[in-house]
Amino acid sequence: MMTQIGENHFRETSGLCYEDFVVGAVIESDHGRTITDYDCIQSTMLLGIETPLHINRDYAKKTEFKDIILEHIIVFGISVGLHSRLISGAAAANLEFDELKALKPVKVGDTLYVSSEVVSKRESKSRPQQGLVVVKLITKNQNGEIVHTGTRTMLVWKKAFRPQHLTPP
Repeated sequence: MMTQIGENHFRETSGLCYEDFVVGAVIESDHGRTITDYDCIQSTMLLGIETPLHINRDYAKKTEFKDIILEHIIVFGISVGLHSRLISGAAAANLEFDELKALKPVKVGDTLYVSSEVVSKRESKSRPQQGLVVVKLITKNQNGEIVHTGTRTMLVWKKAFRPQHLTPP
């Protein structure tokens, strides 16, 4: 998204404010992310998940998957990351991640694309300058197959109260 701030002068803006979310709307990211060996091994090890299917190619080749696969909690993390600039650039906090579903394996070389369906929204009772927004993240691979889903509940700033540091001078 961009805001015009002068003649031939634009500023990139990130993040939807509470008022921008419409229940039922689907918001797609405009870019994808290709999975690498580094994603599979380093991220899995960082989390302490030393399951051979995720870090041992020799082992994984002997399974039904025929190669190492990415741990799905990392798939969800990448999904949140791909969409964070647009969906949560004006978020005050993530409150809940729920209903995570690993539907298909993700392998090295797969490219992930993310969309979010706005499930619900309501004004915060304790923070009138913010609202709660629930989105369902839908992650697809390069073939259009849904590989992962999950819901995310965020506390999002209303436009009139968005902190100054989120809106450049």
